[in-house]
Amino acid sequence: FTICHKTEVVKNTLNPVWQAFKIPMRALCNGDYDRTIKVDVYDWDRDGSHDFIGEFSTSYKELSMGQSQFNVYEVVNPKKKEKKKNYKNSGTVTLLSFLLDIEVTFLDYIKGG
Repeated sequence: FTICHKTEVVKNTLNPVWQAFKIPMRALCNGDYDRTIKVDVYDWDRDGSHDFIGEFSTSYKELSMGQSQFNVYEVVNPKKKEKKKNYKNSGTVTLLSFLLDIEVTFLDYIKGG
């Protein structure tokens, strides 16, 4: 996997809400709607030793469904899952909105007449 975006740090809350952000489709999935997108979640620490909370995977196709029951993701820490029998997840991440912004190029304009 390649890092394509890092969100801002949301401090002093167990229920962070991140700001909306734009990311080019080329960087996110290179036009492959089914490509796996892995999201890692960390707890920020002042000393720089950020704690890994967990991860989840999705795809552009799933994200494009917008806010729905399909876009609530369990954040799972694989090491905790191996060690603890009753471990389910370290929380959930819910997609609140999704917007596809199509940027028309000058070449598209010329092709259109």
